Amino acid sequence: YGHFLFIFLYPITFFEWEEAKIIWIIFNVFFVLSIPIILCKFNQISTLSTYLIIGIFLTCHPTRMTFNLGQNSLMILFFLMLPFLTVSSKYKNLNFIAAGISYVKYSTGYVLFLNLLIEKKFKRLLLSSLLTIFGWLFYSYYTNSPFILNFFEPLKMNFQSNYTRTGDLYSIINIYFLKENNFVNKILQLGIVLFGNIYFLYQIKDIKNKLAKLSVICFLPLIFMPHSNYDYVLMLPLLIYTIKNYEFGISKYGLYLTIYYFYFHRIVRHLIDNDMFYQSSMFLIFTIFIIFFVKHIKKNNLAST
Repeated sequence: YGHFLFIFLYPITFFEWEEAKIIWIIFNVFFVLSIPIILCKFNQISTLSTYLIIGIFLTCHPTRMTFNLGQNSLMILFFLMLPFLTVSSKYKNLNFIAAGISYVKYSTGYVLFLNLLIEKKFKRLLLSSLLTIFGWLFYSYYTNSPFILNFFEPLKMNFQSNYTRTGDLYSIINIYFLKENNFVNKILQLGIVLFGNIYFLYQIKDIKNKLAKLSVICFLPLIFMPHSNYDYVLMLPLLIYTIKNYEFGISKYGLYLTIYYFYFHRIVRHLIDNDMFYQSSMFLIFTIFIIFFVKHIKKNNLAST
């Protein structure tokens, strides 16, 4: 995690442990209700569909797991979605500054950074990086540690340990191909993952539909970077898109895939003895889906309504 996360959560440290847990639950309640409500409102989703989406999101396994483990996936999704909301000009800069909080989780927030870079929106890229820069400088000053060394400290986990799961490209490369944990292999892994992200982000850089673009941006970390079951809350934008545009064939497949991961993935995974086979198969399914989904939104290039 990035340095700013420790600053962002610092006020909670003034409370006792049990009180702090309650406060974090209250935060997660805010996130779990506000995210679907905001996305549905800004994308003109009908009232009935909004209630359906909220119900699905509240009861799905990734959300429940986020609450049970006190995770921050909902918080990351909340700030990650902000640049894709149509707001008045006086709030745009604030949206991008706040969106930078998503950068604290490197395995997720990186995709927004890359997207702004590929779209050559350098002012917005700078705005979204302000909190990251502030967190790094303040943390270095507060801990009296060298600035350059401190900048790379959070990244050491990737280079000094086999930080892997089983259902993403980074982990699959590590398990099957570049098994030795050394600097060169890590650079190769990150290079391949970076290339894959850039390819898809370049494909969607001119897409006008913000919900479609957000769906892809939230989907990419689930394909390319190590993640856990609670991170599948990132599939919410895809759920909303598929319900809104259910008349398209790809939307039906997207809806089935989302519901499967929201309710059945964990159950099926525990029933299958060979986890590597199952997770690698799901990785292929995810990859095939995103290829056709990107092709669909490029073909239609649906303007936001």
